[in-house]
Amino acid sequence: MVLGRKGMRLEAYKFGLYISVAIFASIIFNEPEVQKWCADCADYFKFLMYPANPNTNLREEFEQLAKQRELEKEKRAKYAEEVQRMQDNARRSREGREAALKT
Repeated sequence: MVLGRKGMRLEAYKFGLYISVAIFASIIFNEPEVQKWCADCADYFKFLMYPANPNTNLREEFEQLAKQRELEKEKRAKYAEEVQRMQDNARRSREGREAALKT
């Protein structure tokens, strides 16, 4: 600490920053959705670095992974449509009950 009080303030600031970054990262990466996303990315890149078999045709593997992702997207879209349809039905039912109560 050559700078005296200014150096102490700088060191305190750096220490606080280092601790706050670690705490912030712990809080953020503790979320299950973030962990799932990070695990998916890590698995994808691990596959690129270490294929399962040296004789594996990577082009076919990538096409298969792309198809799987497309199927997952389609499933999510169907699920979102179904949830929206159920919400619309619930809203219409609620409006019908409210209209019946008013009369």
